[in-house]
Amino acid sequence: MEFIVDAQNIRKSVKSKNKNQPDIKILRDVNFQATAGEFVSILGPSGSGKTTLLRCISGLTRPTSGQVTIAGKSLGTSSERQLARLRRTTISYIFQSYNLLPALPAYDNIVLPLRLSHQKINRHDVKKLMDDFNFQAALSQYPAELSGGEQQKVAIARALMMHAQVIFADEPTGALDSLSRQLIFSKLRELTKFGVCVVMVTHDIEQASQTDRSLILRDGRLVQEFTHPSEQTLLEAMHLAEKVSS
Repeated sequence: MEFIVDAQNIRKSVKSKNKNQPDIKILRDVNFQATAGEFVSILGPSGSGKTTLLRCISGLTRPTSGQVTIAGKSLGTSSERQLARLRRTTISYIFQSYNLLPALPAYDNIVLPLRLSHQKINRHDVKKLMDDFNFQAALSQYPAELSGGEQQKVAIARALMMHAQVIFADEPTGALDSLSRQLIFSKLRELTKFGVCVVMVTHDIEQASQTDRSLILRDGRLVQEFTHPSEQTLLEAMHLAEKVSS
């Protein structure tokens, strides 16, 4: 089987603030693979390393050791210029913290990646996508004028407009109301039908149970994997992971 995302033996450590203490291990020999058209969710207790893992396998953060390959390209041997090109053509990342440019209105934040990669911009497509997201504000408004939920919709739209092969999503629906959560999730689910791979970090067990695979991360290790899990299965797995971590 050919993987569009293939991460082998990923470790990530950071220096301790106390020079006399050893490095802090965040990820410990994590192996992760995903195929085109697959929707994978990653769950785990707070502090288990979910966001760090997502950043490492997406190329935003270099792991301390291990290898990551996306669409046949090795991230470890790629230059910063090559990584930047990969982000413009193959990878999209939905940030939990939105990462919008405050000086640009919502519309310009959404189409900025298209402009940077010299792609055609269709205003109608942008408006339709935001209508699908039940976006209540004006696209001319600036991030500071938007609620957290509306900012999140702008950030998600920016990632989706790239038509990337792989979408990495860090708690993409965390700031949204229940209706918007379902609209966003349905859109991500729809994209997988066209071969897009979605890798999502989430605390939402209901949504995770609707993905193709769910992985449980605990103390920097992937400890369990479920294919088409039920909510009850994930609830029990998370309860165990939190109990062992505490």
